[in-house]
Amino acid sequence: ISSTRRCTPAPLWIHAHPSPSSLSSATAAPRSMAVGGAKTIGLGGSVMLLTNNLAGPALSLMPVLAHRAGWLPVLSVMLALGGIAGSCAWMLLYALRRLPGNMDYQLRVEFADLTHHYFGRGGGRAFHVLAMVSFFGYLVLTLVSYIVQTAQVLDHSSRNVFGCAYAVGIWPDFATGLCGTHEDTTTPFAEVRVLPLSFLGIALLCAPMAWLNLDDNVVLQWVAVIGLLMLGAMWLVFFSTTPGFPHSAELPIGTTSRSAWSQLCGVLLFNFASVTTLPSWVNEKAPEVPTMRVVCISLGLVIALYSSLGIVGALAFDDWGRGNLFTKLNRSGSSLMKATVGIYPLLQNLTTIPVLSILIKYNLLQLGWVGRRDALLISFVLPWLLSIVFYGGDGFAVVCEVGGLAFSSIVNFLVPVALFWAARGEESAAVSIPKSQ
Repeated sequence: ISSTRRCTPAPLWIHAHPSPSSLSSATAAPRSMAVGGAKTIGLGGSVMLLTNNLAGPALSLMPVLAHRAGWLPVLSVMLALGGIAGSCAWMLLYALRRLPGNMDYQLRVEFADLTHHYFGRGGGRAFHVLAMVSFFGYLVLTLVSYIVQTAQVLDHSSRNVFGCAYAVGIWPDFATGLCGTHEDTTTPFAEVRVLPLSFLGIALLCAPMAWLNLDDNVVLQWVAVIGLLMLGAMWLVFFSTTPGFPHSAELPIGTTSRSAWSQLCGVLLFNFASVTTLPSWVNEKAPEVPTMRVVCISLGLVIALYSSLGIVGALAFDDWGRGNLFTKLNRSGSSLMKATVGIYPLLQNLTTIPVLSILIKYNLLQLGWVGRRDALLISFVLPWLLSIVFYGGDGFAVVCEVGGLAFSSIVNFLVPVALFWAARGEESAAVSIPKSQ
């Protein structure tokens, strides 16, 4: 072979799971095909799945962000990140299709396979490790944010209905049964560190769905997104009918505060994260479903919902101090608004927690680091343990901000660009090989 010819290394799923027949054939299914479900997710289900995963827990912080940063930065950053997220999704899909034998997404390729193929050897190994650490770090922190927000909302709902939210004390009252009654803080337990009873309820509800495959959760995604749009419409009507609306003097056009800009960018970076879901979704979508159309529709829905709730919510009240959207709704005096706060985590969070656990499980199994049982434990138990640390105080906001700046910016924005150029490089190298060779 001529010394000028470059040999492209075989993908991870070929190296790790050799098949006795040609792997370029559609019938040559590597062992990784045993991971996950069938290609059955249609157009509507695909839009629901991506929308529900994009519409993350940062929703409750949107009015606070708009109040601190101003309406123009919120709109500008939302639109800019939406455009960048769409471009990054296209780049990742381009790299997926350039894998050998995968032009029409015939093979099952997870995020771990993709980064290993392009960066898993030679000088690219460090980037592969960075990509996977960021991938798992982002998904785990996202799970933590969903668990924490859901527990906080359920605990406030328990306080509203029963007059008390129940927990076991960690600090300063260790192993002591506590009754939380605070109304104007993020949790009914104020600054006391606790293990809330709501954690157990969330785990019992989510565990059965986390054992399933991605395509098994599509019906729940329909329920979640339709329900979220209905709740959003109810909140907008409530905001626009509050006394004194609009409090335009309390909503600046913009700000020069570095902390406000940092929080805005960090939280929204954490939220605009479709890339981590794309490989697993593509593996189980029906062949006729157009990928980029689904991505664009999902991004458009989330941008419209988040921007409107953030700006209209900031105009509805003149004091967005400690607390968030759900704190305001709980203190509104409206039984209907209090009910919507309790319904939200059941519709949105409890349907997304299992999906994120499934994504972690799929990729751990593809890497071959652990068996199925250990993958389930890591993808489900570890986030619950971390959630205890971030349950109280500003833990939820910290997770969103740090998760966006530290992990989401890498895995959802940097990695797709690197994959795109790596795929282009392989393509150019293949074209440069003389046909006679």
